[in-house]
Amino acid sequence: MRYLVKDIKLWRCDEMNIRDIAAAANVSVSTVSKVLNQKDRDISEATRERVLAVIKEYNYTPYSNIRETQAGKSFTVALVIHPSLIKRKLITTLEQHLAVSGYSLLLCTLDTSDFSMARQLNVLRSKRVEGIIFHAIDERYIEAFNKGNSSGIPTVFLNQEPVTNKISIRCDYSSIAYAAVKLLINHGHSRIGCVLDSASDNSGAAKDGYLRALFENSLPRDDTLVISCKSDAHNTHATYEQLFEQDITALFCQNAVLAASAYTFLHEMNISIPDEVSIVCGETNELAQILYPPVTSVELPYDTLGRLATRTILDLIETHAELPRSLTVEPVIHKGDSLALPGASRTKIAVIGNMNMDTIISTDKIPSPGELIISNNIFSTPGGKGINQAIGAGKLGGFVYAIGRLGDDSEGHIISDTLSSYNIKTEGIYIDNSTSTGKAFITVPDGSNSCVISYPGANAFFDVEQLNKCTHLLTNTDYCLISTELSPEVVAYAIKRCKKLNVKIFLKPATTSKIERTLLSKIDYLVPNETELEQLVPGPETIPEKAEELFKLCKNTIIVTMGAKGCYLKSSEYSHFFPAAPFSPVDTTGAANCFISALAVSLGEGNDLPYSICFAAYAAGLSVTQQGTQLSFPSRAQLDIYQDDIHAMYVESGL
Repeated sequence: MRYLVKDIKLWRCDEMNIRDIAAAANVSVSTVSKVLNQKDRDISEATRERVLAVIKEYNYTPYSNIRETQAGKSFTVALVIHPSLIKRKLITTLEQHLAVSGYSLLLCTLDTSDFSMARQLNVLRSKRVEGIIFHAIDERYIEAFNKGNSSGIPTVFLNQEPVTNKISIRCDYSSIAYAAVKLLINHGHSRIGCVLDSASDNSGAAKDGYLRALFENSLPRDDTLVISCKSDAHNTHATYEQLFEQDITALFCQNAVLAASAYTFLHEMNISIPDEVSIVCGETNELAQILYPPVTSVELPYDTLGRLATRTILDLIETHAELPRSLTVEPVIHKGDSLALPGASRTKIAVIGNMNMDTIISTDKIPSPGELIISNNIFSTPGGKGINQAIGAGKLGGFVYAIGRLGDDSEGHIISDTLSSYNIKTEGIYIDNSTSTGKAFITVPDGSNSCVISYPGANAFFDVEQLNKCTHLLTNTDYCLISTELSPEVVAYAIKRCKKLNVKIFLKPATTSKIERTLLSKIDYLVPNETELEQLVPGPETIPEKAEELFKLCKNTIIVTMGAKGCYLKSSEYSHFFPAAPFSPVDTTGAANCFISALAVSLGEGNDLPYSICFAAYAAGLSVTQQGTQLSFPSRAQLDIYQDDIHAMYVESGL
């Protein structure tokens, strides 16, 4: 039992009457009556607030007696809402902000099969709500409510469009789809699918926003790219299959359930998000937040909407203030990892090469025969030219397919997971359960070039049959990076298939004995180091002379990498030395692979060959400043820091 102490008099709250309330507020009974019956225009604001504060604080049994009279205040605001528009965040915000002012929230859902609103209006009358927040899209509900609200209960409408002569907060659901599709368009997408919830009351608005974004950006309307299905449908596979036959690169999903079903379909089809398809969702909730990769979403700011609706309805109830007839809330974007440039806008690179688990051993020097050297550091990391070149290109923004062979062991699974973590496509990798993953043991003396001992493992079983099953991955590919550490048959087949598909070839002749001389003319970019150049063109000649002789043989671009001395370019247009980027080396392992990857990415972006060599020189330079391979390879953001230096090197070349 609760009691109120006032002037040494003890009152039981369930026995309080209007006189007790007046005494507690230090006002007259008539003043309390005026406040209760909203006839308080001649009462000062401070007095009215004091009376309301007492009533709210002791609104228990004694106030229930007041509520039983027709004129009593209920301190209740109703949210009348269509079921498809219910958002937990909106309801929670309304409850919290109303509670601060002493009000309760009554949730009243609309009947989807009855537009008369007879039941809802009866509930609102019986509960004697003091204000209504009305949220529906269909005009039939609004018309029925306005006719039935004969007592003129203060109402704020949350609606697609402002309600004539009513206080409205515009919740433009078409703006969600519009903002989402515009975001996709700004990222370069033009073939954008739209998935709508057929059970949603605002699917029409979502479609309108989708079409408006296309129209304003001069993109054609294609109704085959718009599908409608139920969010709770268990079998949407056929629906999505039909949509993705239209060669879309991006998808707008009206809600999180539809986005989740799209994620499931794409995962089953081995289609990568966002590398192959970008997704933006028109809802942010618990389901959307557990999708992986995290989905980019657009939604109305329901917390802001709840605060604004609460403030507006309380102003109508308590102050009778003159308010703007129409207010608007704009959608907000929650950035995730499901949005990227379309694959067609990125350099497509296939990497065919060996894949190893590298064990890197740091020493003061290379041991002489019979000499024991103590290592000061040792660690293992995925490596091999196939791995290094793929990750090097992927980190710089290339769209990369890795093609190779791994053992079905812990090292193989680590390598596969590592590639996936860099968004490298792994469909071209065969897992061999009959052998182990390849290994390489790399000795890294301080400030010197590394020495490598390799155990091929599964790489030795990478054959033409496996490669033939992967040739579809070469379709529409810009560049293919090929390692000669694979068998001569695989190297020859890869070169021939690439030429047939008009794919430009990069080849580092790490094992020159495996290259058929007749194939050299089919290689677009031959990138040997000094040792490999000597094996291809033995003799006392200088590097430019050897490069000239090799150029006469293959008739294509020769780039000789020379470590800290830079590189030499020989082509039909250029004969030029480029300096190395000014970085102090810590570990040169993988630098040439990083150079080749960066060169392919830059050329694929439309840059000329001299600029691309400068770009690649800085990428390789950054890669030698840390130990390891792919971890030391720069990301695009890291390399972009040196844009001015790259441009300066390019200008100084005079090419």
